[in-house]
Amino acid sequence: MAASSRLQAWLTQQMAAGLPALAGARVSAQVPVQVSLLNDLIAEVLADARTGAAASPKGEGPPVDLATVARLVREVRVEAGPGTITLKVEAGVDG
Repeated sequence: MAASSRLQAWLTQQMAAGLPALAGARVSAQVPVQVSLLNDLIAEVLADARTGAAASPKGEGPPVDLATVARLVREVRVEAGPGTITLKVEAGVDG
């Protein structure tokens, strides 16, 4: 088994189990996103939704279960400025 396959298997197992290896971890991030990029991403998602296109060109799911990641989010703040939207996110793993 290749190293990347072992890592992916470990991550999949950890995600399914609620990330026990990271119990008690907290992460905060501030991500500035240009409005033009956000508009492009929204347009792509809407176009895919209209056409029924797969989220992945190979028909594979995302590398991380987004529902599990969403459960880890503790707080999200959005700030808008000229040409930029800043997402301030805090996530944590209980344990």
